[in-house]
Amino acid sequence: SSFKYEIVSHDLYREADALERFVIKIEEVLLTIQKELSASAEIIMAPGDLKAYNEATKCWICKKAFLKPSSEALQKFKESKHRLLEVIEWEASMGEDHPGKKKIQKEY
Repeated sequence: SSFKYEIVSHDLYREADALERFVIKIEEVLLTIQKELSASAEIIMAPGDLKAYNEATKCWICKKAFLKPSSEALQKFKESKHRLLEVIEWEASMGEDHPGKKKIQKEY
């Protein structure tokens, strides 16, 4: 297996607070791991991967079927998206028509 535990450094400590120091070290390692795993990474797909992804009907991990949204839910989503785009467009035009708007908003 490629998942082997390997000691990369030794930290020998034999005082009364050894357990507390051990826990602190483990928490530091945890933070380092979380930081490294939280970084975005580019998805690398082989030529056939996108087609397989788009045609998938169940989860490849748990093998459960994907839930498909109803047509009513899709329609509501499209309407909400349309309203949001209208608001964004309106706010953009307000900035052009009223250049002092942002300054007033910041002061408020």
